[in-house]
Amino acid sequence: MRNVALLMALLMLSSVLAGCAGSDSDSEKDERIASLESELANMTAQADESAAHAATLESTLSEALTDLDESNADLTELSARLDSAEWHKANLTNQLSETMEQLNQTQDSGMMAQLEGEITNLTSQMEAADSQIETLNSEISQKESEINQLDATVTALESTMSSLAYEIRNRIESCPEDNPGMEIAIGYDDGSGAGTPDDGRVSYDEVQFTVGECPGDSGVVSQLQAGEARDWGPALFVEMGGNIYFAGNDGVHGWELWRSDGTVGGTYMVKDLREEECGPDGMGGQTCENGGSLQVHCWGLPFGCHYPEIVAGNSKIFLTGFDGEPGTESCACLIVSDGTEDGTFQIPQWASWSSAYGGENGWRQGFSGPSQLLVLPSNGFNPDRVIYSMMEAIGGQDDDSHPPNGEELWISDGTLGGTFMLANIVPEDESWQYEGVTYCCGDFQGSAPRDIILKGSNLWFTAESNEYGREVYRYSLSGLGGGLFLVKDIKTGVEGSNPLHLTSASGGVFLSADGGSVGQELYYSQGDAFSTRLVKDIWPGANNSSSPSMLTKLGQNMIFSADDGQHGRELWISDNTESGTFMIKDINTNGSSDPGWFTVMDDTLYFMAYTEENGRELWRSDGTTAGTYLVRDINPGSNSSFVWTPDFFHQELLLVHNGALYFIADDGGEFGAELWRTDGTDLGTEIVVDINPGNNSSWPNRFISVGEKLYFTSWSQERGRQLMFYWDNPGPEITSSESS
Repeated sequence: MRNVALLMALLMLSSVLAGCAGSDSDSEKDERIASLESELANMTAQADESAAHAATLESTLSEALTDLDESNADLTELSARLDSAEWHKANLTNQLSETMEQLNQTQDSGMMAQLEGEITNLTSQMEAADSQIETLNSEISQKESEINQLDATVTALESTMSSLAYEIRNRIESCPEDNPGMEIAIGYDDGSGAGTPDDGRVSYDEVQFTVGECPGDSGVVSQLQAGEARDWGPALFVEMGGNIYFAGNDGVHGWELWRSDGTVGGTYMVKDLREEECGPDGMGGQTCENGGSLQVHCWGLPFGCHYPEIVAGNSKIFLTGFDGEPGTESCACLIVSDGTEDGTFQIPQWASWSSAYGGENGWRQGFSGPSQLLVLPSNGFNPDRVIYSMMEAIGGQDDDSHPPNGEELWISDGTLGGTFMLANIVPEDESWQYEGVTYCCGDFQGSAPRDIILKGSNLWFTAESNEYGREVYRYSLSGLGGGLFLVKDIKTGVEGSNPLHLTSASGGVFLSADGGSVGQELYYSQGDAFSTRLVKDIWPGANNSSSPSMLTKLGQNMIFSADDGQHGRELWISDNTESGTFMIKDINTNGSSDPGWFTVMDDTLYFMAYTEENGRELWRSDGTTAGTYLVRDINPGSNSSFVWTPDFFHQELLLVHNGALYFIADDGGEFGAELWRTDGTDLGTEIVVDINPGNNSSWPNRFISVGEKLYFTSWSQERGRQLMFYWDNPGPEITSSESS
């Protein structure tokens, strides 16, 4: 047992020291050493506990052997008593036989009476002897059973003590691909469950507990992409049930839905939804392509490009993509998944319609399938549901065939019966011609809902109609208040106010809109025409627009970027009143600071902003002038540490994880563009891990926080862009087989 404890301690020591590698400061290493000493003390206590367990086994075995000896002695005594009882019965039998013979030979009545009395007495004694023999036989049988049980107990205890074993093995399936680590499995080589007895290994149910953890703080989860896809890498991350789901491409199946628990063994494709498309290669053979169900696909006018979307509820994932043979779809569809192959399927809403059909006003330009996905997680009354914008059209001659009903607001719980249109703003009143025949009626346009948000039990969104143009609507999901409402015709007439960036705060909804007389400015609404109003004409004049964007709630206020025509695009705040709407700080006094990538942590806004003195760097603001300042000039001087390429897939570049803000930054010299984090202070802003060593860049992005781990993608010349994770490795953990 002491040898096992020593191995456990050595393994823990190596793993903890592995976790100390990287950019730890001296103070952090001192803390690691102190933590190590504490861990070793814990291991010593566990070793003592294990030794006590072994002593208990030895004591139990000794007691069992003593009980076995006592039982064997009792059995010997019982056997002797049985022999004596049987000898006594034999004597009584002989006496009875002799007495009965004398009785048969005598004619003396007195003697006969005496002999009959003796016979009665002998018969009674024999009955008593039979009873004693029966009792002794029963006691002997019970004692033999006890001895058999004690024999089995002794055998089991001896086997247990002799089969206590350990095995050191690689954590191939449960660690990153490039950093498998090791663990020690401790148990009994006794063949429990699927284990094999006495094979020198501890496996399956033989394992009592394991010690070990993946060494280091980061690693590549799995290398999926090949060919051109290797530079795009996994994308569209969501979390459900402690696993991440994403669009991945293994170079064989195209872009499909994948899942990962952060280990090699737990990273796999959920389902191959879209088959290969094969055709002649011009040389007598054929070539096959497979873009996958989550491929970005462009058709050309009148249809546009489809960019896949993924959202996750508590037990269902909703995504948009293609299901079927490539080249047969005329638009994408809604796909539902519970994370399993059998539970991943399409909700059919489009079939056998193409640009050959067209209404009086033609197809809506750019329509490509469901979009604007907003998940409504299950709440005890309803299952996971998704709100989305979609045009349904089923062609052919079947009973469920019908022409397009326009792009409108839909809801789905992932079943056909639970998928239906919520609001039909533009009616189906268009006719169309096909091969010289006129048909009626359908809608090839729809209201095209956009900017969908949930506030309380109301959906807010923008939609376009022939009467009002694009304006703000709300829809009550509670069934109270009449369902669909036009909030206000902000810009009277058919042109529309072009509302954008709907964001809830201060008891209502802020948005950017063009009222006609003031340009694109900040508006506020509580859901009706009376309360919907211009907050402030930030850049005065009908032909001027401050174009508020990046609307982000901070406390009860709204922080956003806007251009007042004098200071350029800077950071602003509003409490929904004109006097309470003002520029927080003129960050770049010689032009626009163009603040962006807003992220809130601990009631503080973090963002990237540009100044001529410092370039584009990380800033913070509490909504006041004094509380708005540069966190750290990571790339000193006028150089910028924050750079990015506008790209559909790049998603999150700043993310709050475990009380710190993680982001991409380039220090301009030592590290290149790598993963950094900050606690909001200069000293607390540091590089986390140099993934692509030296001044090379790994360009980390697409961050998602799941439990203790931060997942993201990073790039290198050798492997392309791959899925990775980072965490503050606490060192090895002890896992009991009872809890695993």
